[in-house]
Amino acid sequence: MAATKKTIAKSAEEDEEEAKKVTKLRKRLGEARQVHAIADDPYLKVVELDRFRSSITGALWFFLSVGLAYTTVGVHDFIAEGLTVADPMWWGAWAVEPALAGMLITVLRWEAAMLMRGIRIESRWVSFTKWALLGSTMAMNVLSALGTTKVELLLHIAFPALVFCLAEVMPVVMDRFALARAKVLAEIARLDATPAAKEPASAASPVRAPAAASAQSPVRVSSPVTVANLEADFDRAPAPVSPSLPPVAAATSAPTPPVTYSRPKLPAPTLAQLETRAATLAAAGRTITAADVQEVITLPASMADQTARYLAATHAA
Repeated sequence: MAATKKTIAKSAEEDEEEAKKVTKLRKRLGEARQVHAIADDPYLKVVELDRFRSSITGALWFFLSVGLAYTTVGVHDFIAEGLTVADPMWWGAWAVEPALAGMLITVLRWEAAMLMRGIRIESRWVSFTKWALLGSTMAMNVLSALGTTKVELLLHIAFPALVFCLAEVMPVVMDRFALARAKVLAEIARLDATPAAKEPASAASPVRAPAAASAQSPVRVSSPVTVANLEADFDRAPAPVSPSLPPVAAATSAPTPPVTYSRPKLPAPTLAQLETRAATLAAAGRTITAADVQEVITLPASMADQTARYLAATHAA
């Protein structure tokens, strides 16, 4: 008896633990589906793409400005060579490279704006202007570094070259961002147009029934039923049973388990004893209760009540 109680208690604990795990996993699955649906939304993709574009372009402009700041020193050394601080030209030399950089940045911003709107820049003057500005910066940087160390000469060559490469890459980056954004917007337009396409065509143009179908055809009147016909029907022998039909199952007195209650997880001998008790009480005109179940086996109140309901439904009086 004690072993049976331990087995039942252990089974109940395992079922409860399994139910908790299933509930937890279902909650996590629901959250994962919601997150996936939100993350895959096209409108969110557009916002994330715009933010990423702003981050990338901001970083490119920053590093381009840093590179131009370094080349400013080389241009100043080239122009102000042999001059002193008292000479106004020495001070004016600091404005040469910022002026060249400002013109270059203005051209690059305009080119990027046009490419983002799908307008290709096919003018040779644009490329010539960029080459002239960057070539002037590189020439003055290299000439100012002649006669210095190899490291300084290499830096004065590398920085203008990298600035030129970055200036050529920036319009390409903006163009690709524009293409990606247009692709997402096209997906949004397709999704918005999908419900309208699913509307039935009959709502726009109702189909009229043909005139021939509306024409009334003459109704045939059957002959009247007489008493002789009824007598013939009563005297007719019944139709034979088809051999293909399955035989009718004989009625059985075995109890039918209810579909609304689950079978109690009890040992077979104990369940058979409870079945017998329920049948006896049903024959006496009484329904088995949780107290009757507790007399046979000690169970938790909820489990005893569920078992009593199952047996009462199975052996209805």
